[in-house]
Amino acid sequence: MARISTFAASQTALLDLMKAQRSVFDTQKELITGKKATDLKGVGHEAETLSATRAALARSQAYEQAAVRAQARLEAQDTALNHLNDAATELRMALTTKDGNYMMHEVREAFNTVINTLNTTHSGAYVFGGTRSDIAPINVTSLNDLLPMASAAEAFENNQRRPSAQLDQQIAVDVGLLADEVAGPLMDAFKRIVDFENSASGPFVQPMTAAQQAFVTTEVTNVIAAIDNIINKTGEAGSAQAHVETLITSHQDRQGFLERFIGDMEDVDMADAATRFQQAQTALDVSARTFSSLSQVSLLNFLR
Repeated sequence: MARISTFAASQTALLDLMKAQRSVFDTQKELITGKKATDLKGVGHEAETLSATRAALARSQAYEQAAVRAQARLEAQDTALNHLNDAATELRMALTTKDGNYMMHEVREAFNTVINTLNTTHSGAYVFGGTRSDIAPINVTSLNDLLPMASAAEAFENNQRRPSAQLDQQIAVDVGLLADEVAGPLMDAFKRIVDFENSASGPFVQPMTAAQQAFVTTEVTNVIAAIDNIINKTGEAGSAQAHVETLITSHQDRQGFLERFIGDMEDVDMADAATRFQQAQTALDVSARTFSSLSQVSLLNFLR
């Protein structure tokens, strides 16, 4: 009976040793990975919550990336709008001179700047083209190209759909203005100027005639209205920029919360893990010594 009891004790010691080895292995893995488990089944009943939280985190990260891209586009648009405003201001200043030759030189310079600005691209897309990307939003290259047109509206090729970005589940933000809504009144002014110069009252000379001076005086008011329109659209775009920046911050805050929430479920308390590792090692040493001591009694001793 004593021999059987000793044999049973040896088997128990072996099981204890294997259990201690497993405990050392598990706690050592926690220390190395910093995680409680490497898969969902390792977190038990929290698996469903963890899976849903990870999905929410991935969505937030995707929306943030979309918002960052939208922000870059809006910044490019803001730069273009500033150039457009500068060109319109130069046009207004040109119309205050009495030298018709100099005025038309400045008008053409301003026109070229406006055309180049309205055809600005960002990441391969026209900033002011709407959702259309197959053609530039402005189809003219020189002031005289406006002459055969019935109206300046024919110079625009943009469609009427502002591009937008989905930046949250129920939030879409317009990330582009349209060429005609931004510069329609300005292009009308260029059209009237070039039409007048090529009319019976033109070309503009130095000094201007009374009819030319009267026309220019009236046109200054129209250009000021065009500048006001650009300023209003710039303000609208600025509001969109501010909204996007707020959404980026919101997503970053949300991700921080979700990451902490996931960490509470997944991450190991390293101090606690280190303590448990030391305890597991101690238990392993004890189990190993116990098993070694009992295993000195061979099975042959039980069979004598």
